[in-house]
Amino acid sequence: MLRRAGSLILSCAGLAAQPNPIHEASGVARSGDHLLVVDDSEIGAYFRVPIPKTGERLIELNRAQPERVRLPRAALAVDLESIGILADKRIALLSERLRSLVTREGIVVEYDSQLSEVAKRGLEGLAIRPLETGDSMVAVLWEGGYPEPPAIPKLIRRPGAAAASLPIVVVHPVPKNARVGRLRWGSGMTVIELQVPTPEGAEPHAQRFRAPDLAWYKLPEQRWGLLVLLSSQNGVSNPEFRHRWLMRFDDSGRPIGEPLDLAPYLPEELRLANWEGLDWYEAGKSVVMVHEAEGRIEPHAFILDLPESWRFPNP
Repeated sequence: MLRRAGSLILSCAGLAAQPNPIHEASGVARSGDHLLVVDDSEIGAYFRVPIPKTGERLIELNRAQPERVRLPRAALAVDLESIGILADKRIALLSERLRSLVTREGIVVEYDSQLSEVAKRGLEGLAIRPLETGDSMVAVLWEGGYPEPPAIPKLIRRPGAAAASLPIVVVHPVPKNARVGRLRWGSGMTVIELQVPTPEGAEPHAQRFRAPDLAWYKLPEQRWGLLVLLSSQNGVSNPEFRHRWLMRFDDSGRPIGEPLDLAPYLPEELRLANWEGLDWYEAGKSVVMVHEAEGRIEPHAFILDLPESWRFPNP
């Protein structure tokens, strides 16, 4: 059963005293009794946030006194968008600007230029699941959606350049304790185009979806699909942001069932926040999401219990 968050008091009081404030929370992973959070304004670092023992489902990240953890060989890892834990226990950060997966050893995977950031649309999501061999199966997500009109390079501006793109997922293995290096397009990878819903209307005024993050989702008969966080907007100069959904997809990118509209379950003040990160909180049962700060609203993590029909047994 889904749990509704209680009343929320939004305040900046006392935050100036926090030594390691999180501002642009963009990715999250659970590690035992901590949440690991990346901030895309940080360089080569992530935050360890203790999970309160009181069991609240809404966590103000900076009040939890996060610890900044720097990766010694990741000083150039900028624009960090997601975080995950490889099967060999290495903490991996996804850098949109470098289009790379980075650990404390440095770059583990460098993705092909097909996954470059264009007009502020690029690599946003990371999902990792362990294999019986001790290797990891990695999925990275190119978010899709509308490009941001002011950010479209002048050299490629043309009529129709503001058309929305479908999100793309690239799936590939990372061997235990290994560095893959450059992963060329079409070699050693599976490419999945997510068939996200298309609300009615003509672009750029119609709502279209981008995909900020994802998690592996267990399907029957030993198959795996993807649980994806979706966010919609239109493509005009002052865009309207409307929908925040979770949706399930199979391993070919086809949707499974209906989306889960998050609006009834998020605190009212945070329904239109920029929710950017997603991971399992309790595998198969509940997820954790994080959003960026905006104005006087500080970044939070929110734990959401999935409906019974969406759950799968913890593998």
